[in-house]
Formats: sequence, C-alpha cells, structure tokens
Amino acid sequence: MYKTTKLVPALLVLALLSGCAAAPANKQAMIVSQSSAVNVEQKGKFVVNAVSGGKATNPFWTSQVSNESFEAALKESLALSEFTAADSVASKYKIDADLVSLKQPVFGLTFDVISTVNYKVYGDGVDRVFPIVATGTATTSDAFVAITRLKIANEKSIQENIKEFIKQLSSSDIK
Repeated sequence: MYKTTKLVPALLVLALLSGCAAAPANKQAMIVSQSSAVNVEQKGKFVVNAVSGGKATNPFWTSQVSNESFEAALKESLALSEFTAADSVASKYKIDADLVSLKQPVFGLTFDVISTVNYKVYGDGVDRVFPIVATGTATTSDAFVAITRLKIANEKSIQENIKEFIKQLSSSDIK
C-alpha cells in the first residue's frame, strides 16, 4: 500500500507535466496538396454544401475532428485540385460529407486511426455516394506523447480519406 500511495501522485504530476490536454485536429495538417489526377472535364464544377459527423474536442478527453476543421480541409483540398466552382451558383454539383466514424486506439506505441466518410455528390441528374475508408498512422517518431500522437493519426486519416475521395471523384464518370 505504501508504494501505491507514492506512485499515484507521482504519475499524476508526470501526466500534468507531459501536457495531457487533448488538442483538436488541425485543418492545415488534413489538406491534400494539388492532385495531378484531376479529370479536366470536372474542374470548377463542385461546391461543398454540408459536412456532418465531426465532434468538438474536449480538452480533457481525446482528440477529435470537428465539422469546421474537416470542412475547411475538404474545401481547400478540392480547391487545390481545381474541382471547386467559383461560387455555389456556378457549381454543377454539390458535395455533402458525413464523417460516419473515427475509430481510435485506446493505447499503444503506434496509433492507427480509421476514418469512414460518406461523400454524397448530387445535382444535374447525379446522385452518387462515395463511401471512403482510410487509415492514418502515427508512431512515437511522430510524437512521444500519446495525446499528440492520436491527434496526428486523426489528421493523417482524414487527409488520406480526402485524398482517396479526390482520386475516386477524378476517375468517376461524373462530368
């Protein structure tokens, strides 16, 4: 009992000093740079209409991906790939993205986060869903502190998810 009573306060102090507060996923880290696979016939025809399913991060719990960060990363990624229309009136198609799940590990040295997003593309006679599942991995070489490692794995997972959506959208028959 004596060892346990000294160990618990020491672990609490260590946890506080290591920065336990969870940080939300960063939009900049989720952006996909310009894709070379963009179908020329699809340039400037899309606009992001709605993003749902994200969660705000509670600083005393685990890192999450908010709707706002996900939407901003999706919009900027599509813009860099030249998919985005000048404005919603000029768009031919709308995109809704629903973050269905973000499966996060509880502990470990390597964190694999699996994101599942349903992207719905609709308008001008098109109504199609692109279900995308992607994994983002962060190891201790990315960040020693587990909370930071989870945040990085979240960001990589969403970035890979958006990248796969752009790839599938580019190769689709939507014109």
